[in-house]
Amino acid sequence: MTAPRLHVLVQAGGRGSRLRHHTWNKPKCLVSVDGKPILYHLFDRFPQARFVVIGDYMFDQLERYLQVNPPGVDYSLVKASAPGTLGGVADALQEIPADAPVVMAWSDLVLGDLPPWPQTELPVVCTTAAFTCRWTQAPEGHLHEKPGTTGGIPGLFYFPRASVLPPPPPSGEFVRWFARAVPDFATLDCPDLEELGDFSTIETSNDRAGFSRYFNHVEMGETRVTKTVVDHAFDDVHSREVSWYGAAKGLGFRRIPKVYGEGPLVLERIKGQHAYQMDDLTPRERRAVLADHLDSLISLHDLGRTAADADDVRQVYLDKTISRVRSISAMVPGFERKAMTVNGRKCRNPFGGDQAAPLEELIDALQPSRFVPIHGDATFSNTLVDDKLRTWFIDPRGYFAKPGVMGDEWYDFAKVYYSAVGGYDAFNRRKFKLHVDHETVEVLMEDSPFIPAAQAIFPEYFGAEMGRIEVIHGLIWLSLSGYARDDIDSAIAAFYMGLYWLETGLGRL
Repeated sequence: MTAPRLHVLVQAGGRGSRLRHHTWNKPKCLVSVDGKPILYHLFDRFPQARFVVIGDYMFDQLERYLQVNPPGVDYSLVKASAPGTLGGVADALQEIPADAPVVMAWSDLVLGDLPPWPQTELPVVCTTAAFTCRWTQAPEGHLHEKPGTTGGIPGLFYFPRASVLPPPPPSGEFVRWFARAVPDFATLDCPDLEELGDFSTIETSNDRAGFSRYFNHVEMGETRVTKTVVDHAFDDVHSREVSWYGAAKGLGFRRIPKVYGEGPLVLERIKGQHAYQMDDLTPRERRAVLADHLDSLISLHDLGRTAADADDVRQVYLDKTISRVRSISAMVPGFERKAMTVNGRKCRNPFGGDQAAPLEELIDALQPSRFVPIHGDATFSNTLVDDKLRTWFIDPRGYFAKPGVMGDEWYDFAKVYYSAVGGYDAFNRRKFKLHVDHETVEVLMEDSPFIPAAQAIFPEYFGAEMGRIEVIHGLIWLSLSGYARDDIDSAIAAFYMGLYWLETGLGRL
């Protein structure tokens, strides 16, 4: 006889008020941690299970997000009809066979390695010392509302059969009810747990994410840096990076680290900082840093040339942008409007109303006269500045439309503008707040300290081509909206930042 299928009941109805602006536009379960919404960590943990997810706050946004980003598991959604961690539980249990084993988890938990479930017919309460919990297990064995780490109750339970859980009331606090209604239970110590926690926890996580992508493990030695791919779905990213370093070295480009090994990638450690970290620079020094950044790119671009490929330009600037934007359109409030006011500027929306992609009209104006060797992602996040204020290039994109070193030089310059003026590096670490209403969007970020330098240097270097750079800058933001889909706020904000900068560039092109 086939054993009943494991079911996972996820209580995901909470707002997460301790996370402040990170949950203004989404429920707590969709806050992104380590490259994916925290709810999706649970999906990954039990890939063969059937999930019943209880939602409440921003339920429509949760429903849309799951439709736009299918989690790859069998799931259903239940909308809680009453408040508290008991809200929706009785309805969710109606969808689970009485003889099916059930894991019940709060959606703000990331589960590491779990011990085997005990061989028992009793409900199992998981305990942990990994973080402070509001409820703990008393020395006498019962559960009580006393904060602590010894015997903490993190919100993880196991029921060998759904029927061992008494019928719960429609509202209230689950642990408080469980402590009264279930006198006999087993416990299981689970040390390898993480909790999303409060505002400082998620801010620390976002800062860490800005330095290393979740699919890489990076070890920083005294003289060497080792990058190992931990998610092999991204092996192609590794191979493109390795190939780019080889090609750039072969061309004679010197502002890159030495490569000591390729599998894993072992690089010389450049003693420097990202430009956005250098808070103590004077205005003159910021100008020097930005000028060297651009001069170094120009020296790379001068190392070769070939005919520009019009199809590649179309693919990067038009096809990819439209595809990525369309992929997240259901999550973007106001997406169908012909115009929105973004940060005080009325911006036309080429995706709204009956405006059938007027971006098409931009392609001829963006066609470059040549392709040259490019970095492809020359933001401040992907460069280091040494103590002589020289820029060193790391983390190359490794392709324009196709793998290789050749591409549009204006794409490189627009990526620098993206950092220096657009504030991408702070945005990448989610240092922004997003307000959206019916006609207005506010993406609140601190201005980049490099704006004064960029406003002086970019027109000096590029003159009449500034419109081209600003339009590409807007397209880069629009494209980011589909790339940053792990976080709803980032996807929405990137879309509207794209409209903002596109409107700016169209006035100059």
